[in-house]
Amino acid sequence: MALSDKFRIKDITGPFDTDNEGTVKDERGSLVQIIDGRQTFSHLVFLDLMASDPPVYRGAHYHRKKLEIFYIISGVVEAQLYDLDTGQRETLTLYPGFKLTLLPGLAHRFRALEYARIIEASPDPYDPDDVFPFDF
Repeated sequence: MALSDKFRIKDITGPFDTDNEGTVKDERGSLVQIIDGRQTFSHLVFLDLMASDPPVYRGAHYHRKKLEIFYIISGVVEAQLYDLDTGQRETLTLYPGFKLTLLPGLAHRFRALEYARIIEASPDPYDPDDVFPFDF
C-alpha cells in the first residue's frame, strides 16, 4: 500500500458532500460537520499549537492500532508523515477547514506555521501502549 493510500486530506469548508461533511455559513455564523454518524469516536482532543523559531513539534510517534482524524480550526500547520512499511515521506500544509485522516502505521508530527487550533478524534480510545516514538 502506497503512502498516499494511508492518509486522506479533505477540505470541508464547502457545502456538505457525499460523506455528509462540510460547512454551512449564514448570518448566525458557521456550522461545520466534521464527523457524521457513519464513523463514531471514543477519543476527542483539542490541540493548541504555538508557532516558534526554532520550530517545535507535537507528535513524533506512530500507532499500530489507532486511526486518527485531525480537523484544523485555525492557523496553518505542517504535517510530516513517514510510512513505516515503505519508508516514504510526505510533508503536508494544512489550512483551516482541512480534515486529515491517518491510518495506523504512519509516523506523524505537527508544527504550527502560525498559531493553530486543532481537534483530534479517533474511533479508538487512547492507549499509551499504542504510542511508539519515532525519530524524524
